[in-house]
Amino acid sequence: MSAHLIPAISDRDMLPADAAFMARTDLTQTRMLGYTPLNIDAVTTHLMGLLGERPSVRHVSGATDEILTILEAAGLQVVEDIRRYESGAEAERQADALIAEGYRLFSPYPLPRGRYPENAQLVPPALWVHLNSKENLGDLVDPAHLPERKIMTFDEVRARKINTPIWLKAAGDEATGWGYAVRHCTDATGFDIALSEMRKLDTSDRVIVEEHVPVTDSWCASIIVHEDRTLYAGSAEQVFSCPGHQSGSLIDPANLLPDPNLAIAVGEAARKRGFLGIAGMDIGQTVNGRTVVFDPNFRFNSSTSQALLHPAAAARARLPVSLSLNLMTTLSMAEIARRLREPIDDLWFVPTRLVDAARLSAANGRSIVTGFVLAENRDKAFATQAVIAAMLDTA
Repeated sequence: MSAHLIPAISDRDMLPADAAFMARTDLTQTRMLGYTPLNIDAVTTHLMGLLGERPSVRHVSGATDEILTILEAAGLQVVEDIRRYESGAEAERQADALIAEGYRLFSPYPLPRGRYPENAQLVPPALWVHLNSKENLGDLVDPAHLPERKIMTFDEVRARKINTPIWLKAAGDEATGWGYAVRHCTDATGFDIALSEMRKLDTSDRVIVEEHVPVTDSWCASIIVHEDRTLYAGSAEQVFSCPGHQSGSLIDPANLLPDPNLAIAVGEAARKRGFLGIAGMDIGQTVNGRTVVFDPNFRFNSSTSQALLHPAAAARARLPVSLSLNLMTTLSMAEIARRLREPIDDLWFVPTRLVDAARLSAANGRSIVTGFVLAENRDKAFATQAVIAAMLDTA
């Protein structure tokens, strides 16, 4: 077993003592995320090794004894009170039991509408909606750190002539993410296509039109919001496959978020409105040093585990750079464990979640491997990421 990885912020400082992890929602609440039945259960397998002894409701496919053994061998301390489930009805019964025990549920996205009492949720649904709506970003961020943006009806936007690159983003109060309800437009033809696509999403009768701010770098900054303060939990540089579509997260000590105080200030604005828990936001920096907040993410983010575990993992391996990895493979979990044993033992790969397709029919035979590789520099990190992908036959 590798030396334990101590998160940068302890579980006691991350969430209130009465918070229990319950991430399973429904496809109605996640329709603007592009969620599938696989995602509905796979989302419950995040944050392994970060929750201490508090309860969690997790799909069995991400919490088998075999998987826990792999994670623990990598140094994650999974000591939480796991309430496993297989069906959605069973997940709801587990959540009901936690509420009866006096816990409040926390989740990255809204739970099924009206299913659980509002006072049994760490963040009231109405507050979650308000904070995560892109329309309301100006309520939380100083205008000096915002792109120029307007909220317009579709008819108003269609009448507008596009002369420069812009972004179209979904308005309304539905949960969005993963670039699903965002379009980057560089010319009139692309603008017409994007506007039609956004209209078909049917989020509201409005759309956000945002200026394109050229940035040299962009980070996802993680924060922890307490009742009396906001803690900075680290950040990860965002890697994009194309504008608006993130494909990974990189942590390089040579290129860190220059001013965490901006993220803390946004967290403080949310705290004063009643938010508690894990959050993040996308922050870019222009060539002249201006920092700009693009999106609110008042939930855990894809880089949260990496940000919290990176300092300990980098020090343990004496490798300063980490790069996220998220892939699917048809290999059995036993074979995945066998192939990953050497990278884990040699400390240059840290798995943060595993989902066994044999225990989840919606996975259609493809298991999920999520984690991060460590390397001497960013170029070697990308090469190392490719090594893991080749090892797991994902090409």
